[in-house]
Amino acid sequence: MCIEVTPVSAEDWNRAADVLAHCGWLRLPDFLSQGLANELANVCTHGWHPLPPEEGVVRQNGFGSYVAYSDADPLVRHVGDALIDSLSPVLAETGFPALPSFNEASWTRYPRGVGHITAHRDPSAYEGIIAVFTLIGEATFRVWDEPAGSKKEWITQPGEAVVLRGSGWPKQGAICPRHEVDKPPEDERLIMTLRFNTKGAGGGYDV
Repeated sequence: MCIEVTPVSAEDWNRAADVLAHCGWLRLPDFLSQGLANELANVCTHGWHPLPPEEGVVRQNGFGSYVAYSDADPLVRHVGDALIDSLSPVLAETGFPALPSFNEASWTRYPRGVGHITAHRDPSAYEGIIAVFTLIGEATFRVWDEPAGSKKEWITQPGEAVVLRGSGWPKQGAICPRHEVDKPPEDERLIMTLRFNTKGAGGGYDV
């Protein structure tokens, strides 16, 4: 079973990278300060659209917003680059392939009591890592280890980052672990997700 990691040193990042590579996901409970989480929530000014209720095997309820990573607010790129830059050196030292830089940023609003997304894997076009930052609200987040299939769940909080392995990393044939999020019980939940789309920014979320 994978465990959460709060990196504060090079040794901690080494452990975090090892967990990510072998289990397929990594929880960073305090990656963002509350103030930074609030700032990232406020820079989403790209307009909202309802998410399709059904998308392949996914059932969901919420609203989405998207921007190419290169066009995102500098604060968004600072956070994404910091994550890649923190993981990359220790991955290189241990022989894991380099991580591609993010090229897409999206925000998702999950309304209180109804917003959710059912168990799914992100499409194979998303490689490297997928970083999900909780900015506002809370809900039960659930993820299954790969390949063991054991399940872990917790109440995700503002400031937390969940990093998921994308397709084809750290080795050919690797897949994104299944994950899902329940309905926010009290207030709206807002997340920011950073990805690398092999079809290019805006290439579409094909299931």
